[in-house]
Amino acid sequence: MELQTERMIFRPFQPGDWQDLRAIQGDARATDTLSADGKPFPEQKSRDAARTWAAHWDINGFGLWHITDKATDRFCAYAGLRLELFYGKPIVELAYAVVPDFWKQGRGHEFARPCVDDVFERTNLEEAWCFTLVRNTASQKVMQGAGFVFTHHGDHVGLPHFFCKMTREQWGGPHPTTP
Repeated sequence: MELQTERMIFRPFQPGDWQDLRAIQGDARATDTLSADGKPFPEQKSRDAARTWAAHWDINGFGLWHITDKATDRFCAYAGLRLELFYGKPIVELAYAVVPDFWKQGRGHEFARPCVDDVFERTNLEEAWCFTLVRNTASQKVMQGAGFVFTHHGDHVGLPHFFCKMTREQWGGPHPTTP
């Protein structure tokens, strides 16, 4: 299975992709808004994440995509919907992060909606959630640009977060993507 946009190719994450994942999880610029303590993740956490994300695809038929830049053939981001337990309640979350070398190029705006469209089209999903730190305004713009609607501010992992949701009705069908 593969998705594409004008500038990127998406394929399901595989266990061996942990080394690419280090470009995000090992970079303090990226983990400033991804980890609870703002510090880079240990290498083992990246290995475990890639293995878990690959298994999620096998079990659920959707998950996080390994995204490659077409022009350079370099890993540039991960994004996709995944099942998560959130305070004991199962939810489907849009999760994503961009390699810092690809920041400020509109990548999030380009990949978020195709990820959502893919899962809403292929499953009976009724709603999806997305959240980020309150101070991460760039991510908030990606979420809302993809069609997620702000619901509330709240605490997550001891930090203030910005929460958005999209229902199947709000989704309304696939949208064209533009960089």
